Amino acid sequence: MKLTDPSQARLLCAEQLEEQSAGLPAAARAQLLEVLTWLRTFISRPNPIIGRKGSVCPFVEPGLNRFRSIRFHVYEGELRPAAVESVMRALVARFPAELPTTGIGREFRAILTLFPGLPNDAGPRFIDPVQQALKPEITARGLMIGQFYPGCREPGLHNPDYRPLEAPHPMLVIRPMQLTDLMFLFSRPEYLSAYVRRFGVTARDELTARIAAAGVPQLPVNWEAVLDAAFPPSQAV
Repeated sequence: MKLTDPSQARLLCAEQLEEQSAGLPAAARAQLLEVLTWLRTFISRPNPIIGRKGSVCPFVEPGLNRFRSIRFHVYEGELRPAAVESVMRALVARFPAELPTTGIGREFRAILTLFPGLPNDAGPRFIDPVQQALKPEITARGLMIGQFYPGCREPGLHNPDYRPLEAPHPMLVIRPMQLTDLMFLFSRPEYLSAYVRRFGVTARDELTARIAAAGVPQLPVNWEAVLDAAFPPSQAV
């Protein structure tokens, strides 16, 4: 049965995934459990290939175990960009109400949307365009949307030979914007402005210092123009 009301999209808890996914089609259930295993055995653990200390994603293990704040969603609608975007917008609207809504645990929330009807090689032609279309409005709300799929070629920040967005199956992931996301947001003025609003950065010098502290390996060629858009030189402090 196809989902007709995006606001009613069913979310599954990671800690109860086996039980809650029991009624789903076999292919969807298999993908969910494979992705959960990938989160537990790879993403939650250190790996020298990423080029830095710590787990591949330091937010996943606490999200799975301590805060139980990671949700899964199986997309059941039509495989059209407009239809997917509608459902993703509905999930973004629901995100603030997902538990935990207070305390540090709220920063470890995530919704992982899987697309069992989408071929694994469809990431570049389907997942990427949807992610790019939604990114401006989602970052404006202080959230991030990430694209994951087999063969994703986005390079790692600390090791260009590492592919951090490569996953067992195509996914779109919604999560809170974090301080360390600065390195993903300085390419366009609207993204940088969203970061500034989210973290209360009030001065150009403060933002420049954060970039230096974040260890951004290479600034874009249009960096000064992007910085000027967020903090016009006449307002620099």
